[in-house]
Amino acid sequence: MPIDATRTLQARKRPATKLAPLAAIFLAATAFLPARAAELPPMQGMSLQLGELHGVAYYTVEETGYSVVATLAGREGTPVRFESTLLPGQKVVVSIPGHRGSQGQTVEFARQGHRMLVETTPPGDQLGR
Repeated sequence: MPIDATRTLQARKRPATKLAPLAAIFLAATAFLPARAAELPPMQGMSLQLGELHGVAYYTVEETGYSVVATLAGREGTPVRFESTLLPGQKVVVSIPGHRGSQGQTVEFARQGHRMLVETTPPGDQLGR
């Protein structure tokens, strides 16, 4: 049974206008998410920013669990280092307080199986949303 290539190609083509409503819905749904998550590979640094504090985070795979290290510092301040060892299903949060009427900024490291997810709360999120 021969296949009509012209008909097959035309059936696969979808006008961009049909995808536009789906793209708009996706963008609208994600625009108001309170956090952003990313997967962090082992031994790779990730830049962090909490308010005026800047730093890096990474993790290593150890016998006792995933060893997470985050180092933050302000322009003139002494660096602060956070360390934690996570087993599957555990998480640790590094945070700074917010201004009145807004929550503080956070960075959450969550171990899910053999993956490390890093979720940040953007500045300016309002309480009671």
